[in-house]
Amino acid sequence: MEHDLIPYQATFRIGCTTLLVLAPHADDEVFGCGGAILRHASLGDAVHVIIASDGAFHAEAEQKASYVAVRQAESNAAASIMGYGPPEYWGLPDRGITHGEPLIQRITTAIAAFRPDLVMAPSIFEVHPDHLALGTAALEAVRRHKPDQHPLSLAMYEVGVPMQRPNILLDI
Repeated sequence: MEHDLIPYQATFRIGCTTLLVLAPHADDEVFGCGGAILRHASLGDAVHVIIASDGAFHAEAEQKASYVAVRQAESNAAASIMGYGPPEYWGLPDRGITHGEPLIQRITTAIAAFRPDLVMAPSIFEVHPDHLALGTAALEAVRRHKPDQHPLSLAMYEVGVPMQRPNILLDI
């Protein structure tokens, strides 16, 4: 049983054919699970990325639109390099993503639209409020998913806080 809880060896792949990555901010998809995205894209798995916030927390009001455009262009360039299509941008306020029914329903809708068999979301141990809100909402959306619709698993990734007890290691 211990080997099910503590990974002693890294795996080459987390089994799926369609991956949905939920990122709180533009760049979290790269820093948090970029290696996993590269692996899945290189193996021919469909990869869909949603970036939840506009990323404009530090921008002055008059520069907000151009700041958001730059962040999106950077994520689009990263997506092209990594081998998947442009991310979907939800435009929620940076530092304003909140856990609740609207966010859970939005994730549920994305799951229904993309039909992933694996969702990757930020760890519920992250301290950044946007990371935590998106991770906990993803956890609830996947928990509510009915297995007869299609099989679905959840993998959480770390961005700013190391996960204390990872149960899988992906060799990237």
